Amino acid sequence: MSIASYIQAIPKAELHIQFEGAMQKSSLLGIADRNDIASSIKHFKEWVKLLDQPEPKRIPDILKVTSTWFHHAEDLTRAVYDLGTWLAKQNVRYAEISVNPALYSELPSQIETFFAALNDGRDRAKRAWGIDIAWILAVPRDEPRRADDLARWVTTAVAKRAGVVALGLVGREDVQTVSQFERAFRGVEKKEFPRVARAGDVAGADGVLKAIQLLAPNRIADAWGVADSKDAIREIQEKGITLAISLARAQRHGWATNISDYPLRRLYDQHISLVIGTDMPGMYKNTLNDELLMLVDKLGFSMEEMENIALNGVRASFLSDEDKTVMLDKFNEEIKALRMEHLQPEA
Repeated sequence: MSIASYIQAIPKAELHIQFEGAMQKSSLLGIADRNDIASSIKHFKEWVKLLDQPEPKRIPDILKVTSTWFHHAEDLTRAVYDLGTWLAKQNVRYAEISVNPALYSELPSQIETFFAALNDGRDRAKRAWGIDIAWILAVPRDEPRRADDLARWVTTAVAKRAGVVALGLVGREDVQTVSQFERAFRGVEKKEFPRVARAGDVAGADGVLKAIQLLAPNRIADAWGVADSKDAIREIQEKGITLAISLARAQRHGWATNISDYPLRRLYDQHISLVIGTDMPGMYKNTLNDELLMLVDKLGFSMEEMENIALNGVRASFLSDEDKTVMLDKFNEEIKALRMEHLQPEA
């Protein structure tokens, strides 16, 4: 069994993935076809071409445009099912997916209706493939006025029944100052509800430190620049914050020209909680298997270290302690059996 085959075979949890940007081109074109988008918007063919090779600076525009192709609840349902199928084929058993309802301007604005459509697709994927999906409700940085309302809703019993496990902050950190979201996130923190923030994509370690100080996140996505900041490392260690990283995203945005340049080893050796994810696989053309393989092939991590990072997907999840224990035990049993098969000398 090759290393790639072994990584494909091990059970996995995906914590770093954004619904907008995760959908494959075939899913988006299916939605566009059902809603006759080609004849209703300008430059449709040009947008389709961008889906093949999206320029990093155009990704926010691509997400805004393709989200308007969703006109019916069934469009959301189908997209979730397709994404669940795609993840399950990588042997992902559990995923926490960030979703930004504000982008879907052609759909009804009621958040309960929105999540009902998402969960129809989630439930279908569960029945067909056995994958479990939870949601991180994303606050867009370019719409700070939504933050308080979303923060109030996210801690309700209705949100819990809808499978929402955290409040997130998405978008480029230079769009609005992080202080615009402090009240919303602090209110959620008081109710001991998990928080996730994207930071470091523009301001580096300074942006990460501001996010930590004002939002008190349990998890930070990107976190570029922290490896060179003693202050950021200390805050992350003391507060037990998990860093969620996509190596493909780092390369596409020019933070690390070569994957081998990414300072992941330094973070790992300082006992930072790390999870590896795809972030926007529809944009970056990556899979979770690709990301884990790069740990071994490009960054020199051992198989045991790669497995440890993969299992962080369970440890750092927002599952209950009981569910984490059950999942970790199951994953460890499967990995142990696969390791014995993988290390068995060929006859």
